[in-house]
Amino acid sequence: MRERRVIEAIPVEVRRNTRRRTRIGLAFDPGGYVIVEAPLDASEAELRTVIRENHRWLRYRLDKVADSTAMSATITYEPGELMHFLGHPYELSVRYGLRDGVALLRRESPQLSLFRQGSVKGELRVVLAVSGAGRRTEAERVRGNVNEWYRERACHVFGQQLERFRLELPWLGGRMPEWRHRFMRSQWGSCSVTGRISLNTHLVKTPRRLIEYVVLHELCHIRHHDHSRRFYGLMQRYMPDWERRRGELDRYLPVLLQE
Repeated sequence: MRERRVIEAIPVEVRRNTRRRTRIGLAFDPGGYVIVEAPLDASEAELRTVIRENHRWLRYRLDKVADSTAMSATITYEPGELMHFLGHPYELSVRYGLRDGVALLRRESPQLSLFRQGSVKGELRVVLAVSGAGRRTEAERVRGNVNEWYRERACHVFGQQLERFRLELPWLGGRMPEWRHRFMRSQWGSCSVTGRISLNTHLVKTPRRLIEYVVLHELCHIRHHDHSRRFYGLMQRYMPDWERRRGELDRYLPVLLQE
């Protein structure tokens, strides 16, 4: 059940579902509003309290979304476009060969780019099988190959971060939490009441230090399934600069629109 309205001058979409039992979750839609995920029995007063307590942060994040709209141009998957991986832009190129494939080729001397993300680090080369055209356009085939490559890289990169924290965070008891990743449009990650971690595949386009922040954030929710002082105390203990990293992550919000 979804309901759009304004609470405390913040545009929100309230989503009530049975998966939420006690905690009200907040996420951002690139369209410029806040997603409020709430239990079925959450009262209007509870919703307003959550918005009021986080008002300054929510307003800041919404303003960031508006400021960065220019970065969210639709990707057409044409040669020459910039594709991002671990915070660096790579120029997309297309070749034809015996089988589909994707390779990341780095340049020794990066070329300067007009984009705010920095200089072009190299080339993301997509090879399309000559015999596999079918009914799909070249752009559709390129998109399919690129997204599959992102999925594979995300599995590897996220797995590395989770393995590291598995050994460092005492409340995990040395166990790897259940986790998955998928392309999402409204949030970088989430943690269910059962402790299952979900990460946004788009996150692999951001720098490693920001991936590390999101992973730790969700793992801390396994211990404290809220945004209480105890939760932020854990964040502070294991990542003293977490607030700076959260601010850096805001500039990458437009990649949530990329499909």
